[in-house]
Amino acid sequence: MSGAGGVLALFLIEWTAGWAGAAAWTQNWKAVTRGHFRITAWIVAALAVLAAMADNSAVESGSGLRTGAVMMMAVAGIVYLVCQYVSSDLAGVVSGSAVALAGGAVLVMSGDLIDGWEPVVAAIALLSGAVFFGAVTNGMMLGHWYLNQPGLKPWALARLTQLAMAGVVASGIVGIISAPKLMDATTRGAVLGLPGFGEDFGFYFFFVWAVLLTFSAAVIWMARRCVNIRSIQSATGLYYVAILTAGVSEFLLRYLMVNAA
Repeated sequence: MSGAGGVLALFLIEWTAGWAGAAAWTQNWKAVTRGHFRITAWIVAALAVLAAMADNSAVESGSGLRTGAVMMMAVAGIVYLVCQYVSSDLAGVVSGSAVALAGGAVLVMSGDLIDGWEPVVAAIALLSGAVFFGAVTNGMMLGHWYLNQPGLKPWALARLTQLAMAGVVASGIVGIISAPKLMDATTRGAVLGLPGFGEDFGFYFFFVWAVLLTFSAAVIWMARRCVNIRSIQSATGLYYVAILTAGVSEFLLRYLMVNAA
């Protein structure tokens, strides 16, 4: 796997799998009404299709995952959307879990395709990132849903916040362990199409990633405190910040991984 196309495909697969998994877990509680999951399913299905398109484009340019599992994830994403219009929550839980499992399988296989990385370490890094970003995204969406479901208890968002904290810790541990390799990431001539970074960008991008991840952890911790005092909308506002910092940090980390030989 190489190139910006491969990085984009990897990021979209991670986002899709993590979000679908967090949503399926949430739907299994039978505490949140169907509207939340219908909105989520529309976006997850779109992300799954975009991930398949990005991977296909990356393959055509000589990189990408080269596996039908990405297309299977896209199909599962569409099925997940359809299942949200079935009367039983079980269909949504099963189909959402299928999207997460298909995406997780792709991420595990991707660990063997990233040059210079032990497959197990790379797979753990990708899966922990999926948990982190998926929990943050679904937490932000669920926080908004409290306005549409006034009787929804705070424990629902609290659970997702705990999952997000676990994800950010796991992602941070793997990133720190892999720091020497990530800081040696190089590209010839340019980074993300912008000249001027050359072969020294690894150290600076790793520093930016560390700052963003630390900031994400602080914001999620503050969101947890807000949930504890039943200030759901304050927590939701913090999730707005977390989804931005988490998204950028995860994209940077994948870019460093792909370019760290």
